[in-house]
Amino acid sequence: MSNSRWYRTLILSCTAALAPLAATAQEAATTDTSILLEEIIVTATKRQQSVRDVSGSVSAVSGKQLEAIGAQSFADYIQRTPGVVFNEFQPGTSHVVIRGVATNSGNVQGQGTTGYYINEVPLTEPGWTIVIPDIDAFDVDRVEVMRGPQGSLFGSASMGGAVNYIANKADASKEDAALETTVSRTRNADIGWTGKAMLNMPLVEDKLAVRAVGTFRRDPGYLDNAGTGEKGSSDIDVGGGRLSVVWTPDDLTELSWLSLYQKTAADDAPYRNPTYGSFGRSSALPETNDTDVEIHSLRLDRDLGFATLTALGAYQKKNQGFVFDFTPYRAAYNADLGLNISNPLYVRSGGDSDGKSGELRLASNGGGAFEWLLGAMYFESDKYLYEQLGANGAAAAFDASPNYGPGKGAIIAPDGSIFNAFYTDLKGEESALFGEASYYLTPEIKFTAGGRLFKTEVTSTSTTIGFSTYPGNPLVERTQTKEDGFSPKLSLTYKPSDTLMVYGLYSEGFRFGTPNGSGLSAFPIPSGSKSDSLKNYEAGLRATLADGQLLLDATAFYVDWTDIQLRLLTPDNFNYAANGAAASIKGLEMSATWQATANLDIQSSVTYMKARLDEDLFILWYGTAPKGSRLAGSSDWSIANTAIYTFDVAYDPTVTVAHRYLSKGISDMNSAVPGIAVNGQGGYNLFDLRVGATFGTTTATVFANNITDKRGVTRTVPEANGLSQGLVRPRTYGVTLHWSM
Repeated sequence: MSNSRWYRTLILSCTAALAPLAATAQEAATTDTSILLEEIIVTATKRQQSVRDVSGSVSAVSGKQLEAIGAQSFADYIQRTPGVVFNEFQPGTSHVVIRGVATNSGNVQGQGTTGYYINEVPLTEPGWTIVIPDIDAFDVDRVEVMRGPQGSLFGSASMGGAVNYIANKADASKEDAALETTVSRTRNADIGWTGKAMLNMPLVEDKLAVRAVGTFRRDPGYLDNAGTGEKGSSDIDVGGGRLSVVWTPDDLTELSWLSLYQKTAADDAPYRNPTYGSFGRSSALPETNDTDVEIHSLRLDRDLGFATLTALGAYQKKNQGFVFDFTPYRAAYNADLGLNISNPLYVRSGGDSDGKSGELRLASNGGGAFEWLLGAMYFESDKYLYEQLGANGAAAAFDASPNYGPGKGAIIAPDGSIFNAFYTDLKGEESALFGEASYYLTPEIKFTAGGRLFKTEVTSTSTTIGFSTYPGNPLVERTQTKEDGFSPKLSLTYKPSDTLMVYGLYSEGFRFGTPNGSGLSAFPIPSGSKSDSLKNYEAGLRATLADGQLLLDATAFYVDWTDIQLRLLTPDNFNYAANGAAASIKGLEMSATWQATANLDIQSSVTYMKARLDEDLFILWYGTAPKGSRLAGSSDWSIANTAIYTFDVAYDPTVTVAHRYLSKGISDMNSAVPGIAVNGQGGYNLFDLRVGATFGTTTATVFANNITDKRGVTRTVPEANGLSQGLVRPRTYGVTLHWSM
């Protein structure tokens, strides 16, 4: 059966089956005890509307729901969304894959395929993403997850979809405060803890307010590093805060300021080497990882009567620094260069970026048969990236080398340690005009058309210096990529009643191309990559049944992805970008939320997805991944279930049981090449349990996460020390106290 016939048959069948129920269902009216059936207003279309009225695949988790499941970090909630796989690894570099649109489970060499935003401020800059902030769930209003390309309204990097965090804003109508702390214990680890606080203060009643949030979380390491002799080596500290200031001089105007700062410090890499056991790893030195993120934004919303004007400007500064153990290659460098280095060999990698963005748009205020939105945006990012190879005492080793001789070490390794380095200054720019218009052909049928006219440009200057260019001058390379195009969106929505909606959607996505420099690899690499092409076809259904106590969603989708941007690996473990092959992704996302009784909420989502290559993919130095191979970073099946029961007794005790399942996948496309060892991930079930009660203004909750202590592999990567595996956190139990005014 063709894809179009498959979608048409699915929608017609579901509509026929649900229409009798929908016709008799009344307006959704949940009881006050329901948590999962809460109506959530989202801004997925750059205007406020109920999540159930959006003609597209949008899910949202409210702050109340995040609290109910005990969410702390990204990993605690994002994978409960249909169509989403969370590939957890290093802090700041864990990635969300939406609808299988990925060819690697980690940081891609260029711009990623999932866009990240906070209050609509873009966080995914051109080129290699330096940091992906792990926004703490405390005092977050909601998290919106948009599945499928969002190129028309949100721009580059949203080929698979987008994640938009909405932080609570200052409220001038009331004073408010909250405190929260958690103490936990993870298997094979020390005590972990969190401390969080929020204060909301009106400065001028109903006019001006400020809201401040501070958070700190320590996740103690559960891995033992045999090389350094450190037990529980991979401690991770995440701290930061947010500041919101809102001024409403009149009923038609709101001016809001948001600042965010987050710092992450990892004492060692949070991945194991399987040859050292369940909780073992080995490196000659700690593989640290530190990140800093700073974001400031100013937003104006003004009701002009016929439309609402929104102006949004933002500045962001990000920094990240890794240390990788490269000691296993030391003998080869000593032999080739005539050195006698005995200290650990390492690679330092990272960089910093400064980004500026601005958006101006007008959105009609509705109320008629025609609705529209027009806007313009600009994003600019200046980045400095580095990759350095070094060892303590390297300069002296070059002085003693018969290939170089006395005095040469100070030239090759002027700081005494770094003897080969690759630096990149990169500037990326994106400018666009975008818009969307909807027309009601009848009161039940709405047609929407929109698109984005965009232009991207990346200018890169890379410098290689060290033994690889000695005795000549540093190698300087300048590259530039320019692209432009149009990203369209079309949808048709049929809504015969307030309780049933069916829609069809076509959309496209795009991202920046990525130039390559020579880098530190001993192997030649291509010049870079250009933007790939992705087309998404989907048909969806939303039904509200049983007097609003049962919500059903189903979406079938087909993705056509060509000229794919790839992150590939040289034989000496350096990354580079290239284009190649084509793929198709077929899937079905289904979810149900049911208030089974006045006290029991149940939510379940199931996604089946087949993400496969449509043609052979040749991978330099490794071989060919044949047609039909699975795309890396995706899984055929993902399931999430949550049940919340509230007892009608004193203190409102609540029991929450949660389950997640992820089928097996691969972490890189090399694993699809016959004869190459498979770097796998997934294939696990996780179960969590929470029991809480409320005592006045304080809620106390005891919890156990990963009850069965499953060693779920979230990502496998070939490193200098052998295979490295990211894991779901082992069994963790603890208690949380939450106080609110």
